[in-house]
Amino acid sequence: MNIYNNPSGDAYGRLIDYAMAHCETFSFVDTRPPGGDEYEIPPLPLRIVEELDPYIIYETRVETGIGTEDRFYPFDQTTYVCLCCPQAAAIVKTYADNLLGWIGEGMPEDLCFQNPDGEDWLWTVTHEGYRELRVTQEEADELKETLRGVMLVERQSPLSAEELFELAKYHESDRFVYEKLGSDRVLARLHEIPSLRIIDLFDAHITDLPDSLFDLPHLEELKIWTGNLDGIPASIGKAQALKSLTIYNGCHPDPNGEPDWKAPSKEQLKLTKLPPEIGQLEQLRSLDLTYSGLTELPDELANLRRLEYLSLVNHRIEEKPTVLKKLNHAKNITFRKDGFF
Repeated sequence: MNIYNNPSGDAYGRLIDYAMAHCETFSFVDTRPPGGDEYEIPPLPLRIVEELDPYIIYETRVETGIGTEDRFYPFDQTTYVCLCCPQAAAIVKTYADNLLGWIGEGMPEDLCFQNPDGEDWLWTVTHEGYRELRVTQEEADELKETLRGVMLVERQSPLSAEELFELAKYHESDRFVYEKLGSDRVLARLHEIPSLRIIDLFDAHITDLPDSLFDLPHLEELKIWTGNLDGIPASIGKAQALKSLTIYNGCHPDPNGEPDWKAPSKEQLKLTKLPPEIGQLEQLRSLDLTYSGLTELPDELANLRRLEYLSLVNHRIEEKPTVLKKLNHAKNITFRKDGFF
């Protein structure tokens, strides 16, 4: 079963304790390359490895490398396999407070737990955000209360948008991702899950963004793939934690049907302007608006001092707006009037 959310806080602690109690071993990988001009200086031992030393059963090394075909520097990645026990659990829980926290400076990656048969029971590939739990749907249902906050969903889930919403609400999920029709029916209720950080919806029937969406205190990433969005409300200025905003128009209402369907023309698109309040998004780092009816940009875009990536593709703006010159702090700006269709 896919772990749909990123268990954190108490839910992460419950998952670690449950895994330690039901598995024989756990493992993680030191992926750090050596340093120096010739990659000849090995990295210092990880502090977590030193603390877990009494519980390390064995370690294995796999050769990998860094560089190019002309200059390639081989080095070993080390996998540590440890004994599951309460003492090890206490150490593991001090180094991260969420399942995907096993990455970054001073941390190993890919925390996994193995059952008595040696099979991975809980496994992660941290860099890719991959996380799975080896349980059946029946077992997942039985663990719903025990592992509250660990949201288990089949990758090809038959759940309706309403069912997924109720499950996300129960587990206080950090994300709501739904790539089938029906998300328009729960969009106005997403504010009932204040823990949400990521919202990613693919539904051609989404026509408006409710004001309540921007009351979510932790919302960092919003992606809307739809047919013809009416516009972006001024209330977006309240989303002070928002770091990434992506909106695509012209999405197919039924990818498995309607072979004669055609996307609306740019002249038919209703997203024709951005509210000045978008300039209030102090944390915004990425803004991607693809296929829109935009005819101008507000001067307030210049207030986005943390903006790194701006993509404006396939719109109705005739000349490059002067406000873009005020975004010289951005790493990448893509501005194209045509493309996509």
